[in-house]
Amino acid sequence: MNLGAVYTKNPDYVQRDVAGECILVPIRRTLTESNSIYVLNETGAALWGRIDGTRSVQTISDEFVREYDVTVEQFHQDFHTLLIDLLSIRAVNEVTVTDGPTG
Repeated sequence: MNLGAVYTKNPDYVQRDVAGECILVPIRRTLTESNSIYVLNETGAALWGRIDGTRSVQTISDEFVREYDVTVEQFHQDFHTLLIDLLSIRAVNEVTVTDGPTG
């Protein structure tokens, strides 16, 4: 996993909190997605909340490890799994980040 990568939420997905669960709902659906919703567990919901198009994986990792009782290795494994799932349904996109001013 690229710790410097930054991800943003796809605006075609909305989050709804229903009965204590975080649900992602695609608002622009293809025929195959017409009955699809995605339920995130508590950890997934906490990570989803931190994906904002500005924080790197490293920044999210640092915040999460300080806040929750989890090892860095376990966090990276869980976050990597979640990112693969979110990328596969196109709920997040990687943001192109530049290292500094150009020109």
